[in-house]
Amino acid sequence: MQPVIRIKDGERQIVEMRWGFKFSDRLAFNARSDKLTTSPFWRERLTQRCIVPASSMLKWKKTAAGPKPKYRLSVKGRHVLGMAGLWGPWINPKTGQWEDTFAIITDDPNTKMSEIHDRQAIILEPREYAEWLNEGDRPPLHLLRILPDENLEIDLLSPLPTEPTKSPPQRGLFDGM
Repeated sequence: MQPVIRIKDGERQIVEMRWGFKFSDRLAFNARSDKLTTSPFWRERLTQRCIVPASSMLKWKKTAAGPKPKYRLSVKGRHVLGMAGLWGPWINPKTGQWEDTFAIITDDPNTKMSEIHDRQAIILEPREYAEWLNEGDRPPLHLLRILPDENLEIDLLSPLPTEPTKSPPQRGLFDGM
């Protein structure tokens, strides 16, 4: 469960939502930007846009073997970032109750990020928040672009696989993202 900002019934709300849309064969934590207009599932949710606030994100670099180095990603000069997302209702099969769930929109990574992962979350500029949340039928897809290299800050949190572990693991708001 994570805090998410959305517009519902014309009002901005901060609500807790479950991260990930459950499909019969998988859980989708992210929505690829290039599939938003071609996939019937994502196209249907384009009118239910949200912003996922965070101070940073965590990513693990895939390695051939051994421990995966962990990195914290943040935006230079910002204490909070807002990731573009989509939300929708879902019936939890364990409880039978309706829950709101969300996915973060991703795109191909910038040059710095490509050294760690093959996808990158879309991070909106603060001046774009209102436009992204607008309930209009025409989604502002022009806002879906990756953060330039110079704005992305990457910090190694865990040692590379060849180094011994020296510090306890860090916990972040979006571990595993």
